[in-house]
Amino acid sequence: MSLANRAAAAPNAHIASDIALSSTDWTQLPDCGLTSDCVAAFATYRNAVRVIRRDNDAIKKSPADYTWPTLPDQVWS
Repeated sequence: MSLANRAAAAPNAHIASDIALSSTDWTQLPDCGLTSDCVAAFATYRNAVRVIRRDNDAIKKSPADYTWPTLPDQVWS
């Protein structure tokens, strides 16, 4: 199941953000193999997900109640 599908199936936006962040943790490791531009794109994506996570109502709202950032493509170096 894709990341988008797993996050969309989550019972609330807070859990969906956990899924999105934990699934992309590896992109921030220094030896992940992605280009520096790609690492930066994933950092931007993860920051946008954290904005949703910090919303006080995220635990009560569905993932569909939010506009989620687009997951960057993986570009390998």
